[in-house]
Amino acid sequence: MPTVQRMKAKIVLIGESSVGKTSLIRRFVLDEYDDSYLHTVGTKVTKLELTVPHGPDTEVQVDLGIFDVMGQAGFMDMIKETFFFGAQALVAVCDVTRANTLAAIHHWMSTARTVAGDVPGILMVNKMDLAEKQRAFSDSDVEKVATVWEMPIGYTSAKTGVGVVDAFNTLAIALVEAAFRESESRAREENLRLKVLDLIARRRAMGISKKELFEAFPGVSYSDLERELTKLEREAMVQLNWIGPADFSVLITPVGEREVQGASASHEV
Repeated sequence: MPTVQRMKAKIVLIGESSVGKTSLIRRFVLDEYDDSYLHTVGTKVTKLELTVPHGPDTEVQVDLGIFDVMGQAGFMDMIKETFFFGAQALVAVCDVTRANTLAAIHHWMSTARTVAGDVPGILMVNKMDLAEKQRAFSDSDVEKVATVWEMPIGYTSAKTGVGVVDAFNTLAIALVEAAFRESESRAREENLRLKVLDLIARRRAMGISKKELFEAFPGVSYSDLERELTKLEREAMVQLNWIGPADFSVLITPVGEREVQGASASHEV
């Protein structure tokens, strides 16, 4: 039996009006299509649970919140901080029959990633059922835009369903992989933090010199150690005593000692 983990994720669909964002969600979640065009007013959230495999023996139950937004740049500018905050993945949608919707992806992605950060994304070229007669741009044009934002491409038709599930599944897999990478990165940072604190704590009132500290972690970059020391000093766990402009010694504080003791107690349990 695979190990099952759970996570919640916020996916945001972006793009100009009438590119088919709402229809893509409807097709993916309900496997339905409605010919009538309903203009999205404000924002709308659709909930969905998805099972995503990760490695040979792990499955991740992802509770997705899929956010759809009115495709008006003025509206987006007003709510972008709230709308994109906490987004873990982006779906950038353009309409294969309108060249301006592909060009607009740059603005949408720039706005979204300014708030959400460098989260995974996918570029969905929608309305491919109309491409044979009404196509407005080439595959190479799409690839240029996708390359700028380092996104895979999904050619979709919300009307026929072609490519929709595959595109969303591709994004879900990327989302889960990004979450695992972030978790592993946090674990490494936490491990380094405790090792640094423990080393300083063992020196007690003597403290430890900059040279001794950096020699104790030969496999860790100078910038990573410097960043960790800055965090610890900001949290009042260590005290840096500067000796000239480039050298210092480090002492543990009572706050730092309690942190080390707490970590040791948790490991013993």
